[in-house]
Amino acid sequence: MKLAVNLSLFPASVPFEERLRMSAEAGCQGVEVNIEGEGEPRLNSSDKELADVKRKATDLGLEIPSIHCGLHWKYTLTDPDPAVREKGIEVLSRSLEIGAALGAKLLLVVPGVVNRDVAYDDAYQRALDGIRKLAEKAASVGVAIGVENVWNKFLLSPLEMKRFIEEAESQWVGAYFDAGNILAYGFPHHWINILGEAIRAVHVKDYRLDVPGFGGFTYLGQGDVPWDLVRESLAGIGYTGYVTAELPPYRYGGRETVYDVVSSMRRVLGL
Repeated sequence: MKLAVNLSLFPASVPFEERLRMSAEAGCQGVEVNIEGEGEPRLNSSDKELADVKRKATDLGLEIPSIHCGLHWKYTLTDPDPAVREKGIEVLSRSLEIGAALGAKLLLVVPGVVNRDVAYDDAYQRALDGIRKLAEKAASVGVAIGVENVWNKFLLSPLEMKRFIEEAESQWVGAYFDAGNILAYGFPHHWINILGEAIRAVHVKDYRLDVPGFGGFTYLGQGDVPWDLVRESLAGIGYTGYVTAELPPYRYGGRETVYDVVSSMRRVLGL
């Protein structure tokens, strides 16, 4: 497996180029770029600007295996308003183009949310319709879609996630599995074993079950993720792709967080 960090691991005050340099120094083989992130590529970045980002990473020996655009939370694929859903398609289509320009192989996609105004069955069909449309764009640019398990009250079991991916009917749609997100309502090794080769990328963070809500998220080895079982399951499905830490910087001394995180990734994953 290869190691990467999402660049949100650094405080906003750290320049983009320095984030890349420190990631390489820490031992990363890749970085996950956030479109619209602080100092990172934006939806309206020019071809020249994107080529410059890719060059800076390559010069440091870094790949950009995956990208993420947080605007899919604002323009969800499950929104009751068709115009909002269409805007979501537009944003994610542009994100796929940016991914291709950066040499990425995967775009993280939150497929939508279920809430008081969005029924589960409606969400399922709207999300599936949207992902199918995006799959055509993904195929045309050569960047796959990774559907992530998040706290969106949707796709709450590995069987349902696998079914959803299969019903997308495209080799360009897979799972972006997050081992920390799942702990509040499931077990990561179960998900890994069931999703199997549908997993295209893996996010890691830890989670404490004795701390409710978002406050439970913590650094690797400080929570309740059964890392021994995660390691065994990833090995069992033959996963050799990227494992990317998605964590915030330390409150104090945040610039140096990457060094500790990469070290802890090696420890808990046995790398």
